[in-house]
Amino acid sequence: MLEAVSPLVDHAAHEAEGLALREAPGFNLIQYAGSDRALARELGVEPGFGKVEKSEGRTFIRVAPHQVWVLGKQIEARQCLATPLSSGRTRFALEGEKARALLAACAAVDFSRAAFGTGSYVMTGIHHTPVLIHCTGPESFHIYAMRSFALSVWETLVDAVQGL
Repeated sequence: MLEAVSPLVDHAAHEAEGLALREAPGFNLIQYAGSDRALARELGVEPGFGKVEKSEGRTFIRVAPHQVWVLGKQIEARQCLATPLSSGRTRFALEGEKARALLAACAAVDFSRAAFGTGSYVMTGIHHTPVLIHCTGPESFHIYAMRSFALSVWETLVDAVQGL
């Protein structure tokens, strides 16, 4: 069987004062699509926009009116469409006291603690590339980018570190 090779194979990590950026592989991401009623019944939660829901070891992220991303073990859904996205996305882990400043330099979002606390997420763009940014802790974030644009997003983030 073929093994997926990371688009960041030569870029394992980047560290600077107050900042650490690395790839965070090994995640299971599935998108579920269906009516709100079917999603609630099949997933067991009704996530709203902007704040993740957690249940039974899974993280639920509403990405569109009838679409929810689920991080964790797949749910057997009969009334929703399930699309595996893990191999089509790259996840970055960003942490440190300068993480919010770096994100603010790359995306037009208020990343202050008051506006973007733990559990918050936003779909936005970095260097004209769609990304989902999830605040996983006070100074830590996961960034999900399409695999084909992962290197471009990585290079943009690393270049922006120089301006901090």
